[in-house]
Amino acid sequence: MKKSAVKYWFYLFTGDSGYPLERYLLTPFANPRTRGEERYNRSHTRTRVIIEQTFGLLKSRFRCLHRSGGSLQYEPRKCAKMVMACMYLHNKCVRRRVPLPEVLLEAVGEDEEDPDDPPPLQEAADARLRPPPGFQTRNNIVDNFFA
Repeated sequence: MKKSAVKYWFYLFTGDSGYPLERYLLTPFANPRTRGEERYNRSHTRTRVIIEQTFGLLKSRFRCLHRSGGSLQYEPRKCAKMVMACMYLHNKCVRRRVPLPEVLLEAVGEDEEDPDDPPPLQEAADARLRPPPGFQTRNNIVDNFFA
């Protein structure tokens, strides 16, 4: 494992193809060309599924996080603290075996369509265009962990 890839590892987020590739935000390859890129995409997809299921559980248990219960209309720092508190309480419920209400269990894992979500972005096919800011970061990760 190369040292350059490790320094970035803990500062990265995963995003789906609706987000632009950034140095800190990893997105899947639109058209994987190598085995490493295909492995990266499979791993990325599995990770995103787990994240989305986790969000679904939190939204089911704490309706303040779900769109139907309103939205957190506070500054981002305060919202982050509220979400962290929900995660803490959820983990405490899990340890004490507090079940999710059955009505809410049905909603877990459903893919919510947000009409405000931007359409998926496509990677530039023209090699003459400057690569996105996270291009080298993502390639380093593919080379070090998936090739």
